[in-house]
Amino acid sequence: MDERPTLTDALILLVEDNDTLAQFTANQLRAQGARVQIASTLAEGAAFARKETIDLALLDLHLPDGISTSLLASLRTADPEMPVIMMTERASVGTAVESMKLGAVDYLEKPYQPADLDRAIDRAMTLDGLRREVRTLRRLTGGDGPDTTVRGTGPAMSRVWHDLDQVAPYDSNVLILGENGTGKEVLARAIHAASGRSRGPFIPVNCGGMPETLVEDQLFGHEAHAFTDARALRRGDFELAHKGTIFLDEIGEMPPAAQPNLLRVLEGRRFFRIGGEAEVHVDVRVISATNRDLEEAVARNQFRQDLLFRLNVFTIRVPPLRERREDIPLLIAMFLRELGRSLSKPKRKISLHTLRLLTNYTWPGNVRQLRNVLERALILCAGQEILPEHLPPEITGQQDPALTAPDPDALWERWFDIAPFEAITLNELKAQIERRLIMRTLRQTGGNHGETARILGVPDLSYYLGKHHLLDGDKRDHTKKAS
Repeated sequence: MDERPTLTDALILLVEDNDTLAQFTANQLRAQGARVQIASTLAEGAAFARKETIDLALLDLHLPDGISTSLLASLRTADPEMPVIMMTERASVGTAVESMKLGAVDYLEKPYQPADLDRAIDRAMTLDGLRREVRTLRRLTGGDGPDTTVRGTGPAMSRVWHDLDQVAPYDSNVLILGENGTGKEVLARAIHAASGRSRGPFIPVNCGGMPETLVEDQLFGHEAHAFTDARALRRGDFELAHKGTIFLDEIGEMPPAAQPNLLRVLEGRRFFRIGGEAEVHVDVRVISATNRDLEEAVARNQFRQDLLFRLNVFTIRVPPLRERREDIPLLIAMFLRELGRSLSKPKRKISLHTLRLLTNYTWPGNVRQLRNVLERALILCAGQEILPEHLPPEITGQQDPALTAPDPDALWERWFDIAPFEAITLNELKAQIERRLIMRTLRQTGGNHGETARILGVPDLSYYLGKHHLLDGDKRDHTKKAS
């Protein structure tokens, strides 16, 4: 028999103007470990919902300030997956059914018994769990966007996803290491999606893209009038990530001057906005990522060791694409489906030779580069099959002739290195070159003197033929030789 969904530490909003029924319901829920906030009006319920992340809402249909379908709509707009149960008198069942069309997952007819409440709660929380599971699976297997196809199926990525599954349920800080383009943010989002914070915000921060003078404002925000251009209060990224996850990408590029403030936040999850006097407390999980060797950065005094210790509670190393070639065919198939839809070129196939070239390439830009190459190939592909000619030259091995043309100076140096003489005068060298060039050109033109003279740029070839003893027998012998 399946276990009942747990209410331990779940935050439930109960909007009910009947104080006796509200207390009865709240006590039953609190006995199961839930935290319950009671509101007696729509306005009170809406105000609380704006401040907190709610796990479940129970709404009385008729309240002193209106019908609660308006609150239902606002709750579902803010969180489309929030389970909402409507409570109504028997005479209002028709309206309750209409509420379910707006997104309510169930309704209770008042007066209800404790067992009725338990059944409705069980159905709502079970449905919520299934929805979150589907959402997580979609993110992990590529259903929500192009980059989620980083998962793969080979042993290298299997280890990564094993580590992810182990750490996701906990609030421990995670440091993701890997080259550019390996999908570090995708993994960070997957950790968030598989955690208890999945319904909270995920705030990505590019630490390498912030000017040093603006780092503190970006992370911690400012009060109104804290400086000249601060016309209104601004919440920083840590505050925006409250009850969720903040992802510090390129953490290795964090300016040294900003690292002490970040360390203090990691230690106590509290900070001051710029110009603020009240300390701000946040409940946030921290995931960071870098392509740098942070141990080396510590040795060079570019990164604080105590900050590294705080960030590096649990490390996940993402292998580059060249170390998991077994995943490339799967990634190609997924990218072709996704890109085919966006480019209106569905169901394109890939030739065996093209697949072999893509699998054998080293991919310095990793998964991101693979996707870009396939997008280019689909744009160039006019037929139904992607061929090697649709790939860039660095993958096929074909290079631009202008880029591979031999260097004349290098060729001359090579010629002198293998020339069959140790010392020769300039006149002797000139005579040798003239004679060999005339002989070669005569062979190319089939002995045509006029054409040979034109190619060599001389008015009369006879002079040079005589000079180099190429007349009559000599000429006939040389014009009959293959080049």
